[in-house]
Amino acid sequence: MRKKKQNEKLKPYLLGLLFGYSAMLLTILPASLVLSLMKSASAGAGAAAVVALTIGGFVCGKTAGLVRRKDGLRTGLLCGLMFAVPMVLIALITSTKTNGFLFLKIALCTAFAAVGGVSGVNSSEER
Repeated sequence: MRKKKQNEKLKPYLLGLLFGYSAMLLTILPASLVLSLMKSASAGAGAAAVVALTIGGFVCGKTAGLVRRKDGLRTGLLCGLMFAVPMVLIALITSTKTNGFLFLKIALCTAFAAVGGVSGVNSSEER
């Protein structure tokens, strides 16, 4: 029996992060275009960021669940936490105080990634 390489264990998470960040960027680009055309763009920037973050988290978890094909909730949750790490680091570097909105973003990101992980594992593709 052949041993699995260490990289194969990380493959679902790395692919999930890649697809999640890509989906987030593809969501935020049209939103930024719309916000630049609005007169009060700062009012909708937070909502656009949350929408892009939740879509990216869901795609991240779904991709990891599709690749791993087991433990969807745990896979999605771990992928969502890894997806939120850069956001937390940037917030810690740039902010002088802890914002409660940051915790809401982390919770939304991990929750949507967990749902995506379960959805990816339970999808009927490749069965």
